[in-house]
Amino acid sequence: MKGMTASNDGNFPGLRARLLEGLLTASIYGFGVSLLFGVGTHDIFLYLSAAAVVGLALPARGRCRISRPMAALLALVAVLAVQGYLMAPAGGIDLRFLEHLSWPVAAVAGVIMLPERFGSGRRPLHKPLLAVLSVVYVIAQWMGFAAYPGKFGLFSNPHVLALYCVLTLPILFYFSVAAGRGAMQGLFLLALLADALLLLKTQSRPGFLALLAGSLAIVPFLAARRRRTTVSAILAVPALLYLSGIYGFDARVDDLFANALKEERVAIWTETAEMQSASSAREWVFGHGFGQFYRDYPAYSSFHAVVDFSFPHNFLLELLYSHGVVGLALAISAYALFFRTLLSRIASADRPGQRQAGLLLIVVATAHLAHAFLTLPFFSRSTLYPLSLILGAGFRFSKANHG
Repeated sequence: MKGMTASNDGNFPGLRARLLEGLLTASIYGFGVSLLFGVGTHDIFLYLSAAAVVGLALPARGRCRISRPMAALLALVAVLAVQGYLMAPAGGIDLRFLEHLSWPVAAVAGVIMLPERFGSGRRPLHKPLLAVLSVVYVIAQWMGFAAYPGKFGLFSNPHVLALYCVLTLPILFYFSVAAGRGAMQGLFLLALLADALLLLKTQSRPGFLALLAGSLAIVPFLAARRRRTTVSAILAVPALLYLSGIYGFDARVDDLFANALKEERVAIWTETAEMQSASSAREWVFGHGFGQFYRDYPAYSSFHAVVDFSFPHNFLLELLYSHGVVGLALAISAYALFFRTLLSRIASADRPGQRQAGLLLIVVATAHLAHAFLTLPFFSRSTLYPLSLILGAGFRFSKANHG
């Protein structure tokens, strides 16, 4: 199953192909481990993934087939990169934006191209490895809290820890259901509880909202008689957390409702809208370019004396300012197409396991979008690196359930 495939006509010696498949598998999992545990080796694994993808995709004759989703992704990356640099003022070139946009494509392709079978016919243990990584992630973060009191687990930013909690919680829930009754289910349920407590320790309100959004995303797929019960159960969780007051959950909720209009993000959005209104017609259409928000915002910011924000904590406003209506429309269309394709493949899935995997992708993708939307810059590694793994898994699932 490949989004970028090489013709299997004997041009690749068997040993070379197996070595490349092994390198790709190790690189993709190494990339995931680097993100989950805050290890600064993710770029190295991306480079190795890119090398393995090229080696597997290009046969000796130099011909390569690229699937439509990958072609669309490459086109989107190219358009956003070119537009972002063309609209940036002279002397304002920052190549980090190109790096953050382009290298994750290797991870997307790498996930799609992960081998279904190795040379002897044994299946790679992708599901067990994902389960183990999720459990080990929870253990490592709690150990991080014990070892580094001034940090949030293994991260310095609570929102980054919250991001990976909202990504791993659905995965642990999935495995706790799939494991059936017994010791394994108990292990996953324990890890699920510990992961939820990690999220609570971050006190990240966007994290709570993202998990709530991801949970509610599966409701339309349930039988009609179960929807009301499921929604009630989902909404009961924050209600119980509020009543318990665990990790200051009640205080965070009270503060949100008492000071909603004074909330930092609301002020940034209001000031960004004012700044956007001063744009020329061309800037409305094509944007101001990469990095220009950081340069322009201090003149409008009420926080300038304390801190200068580099992004508006809102994907819509960020993309509109950097890439205009054109870039914003392209990004929204890409997200909509991704979710629409997932929904279509879930509907056509003929096995319960496939449907469950598709629903897991919907939950994880929704939670990632909701959390990153409010807390992270769109054109950052913190957003695009984990997104690349989600896109790759989504493309792989769609390919497997096509037709």
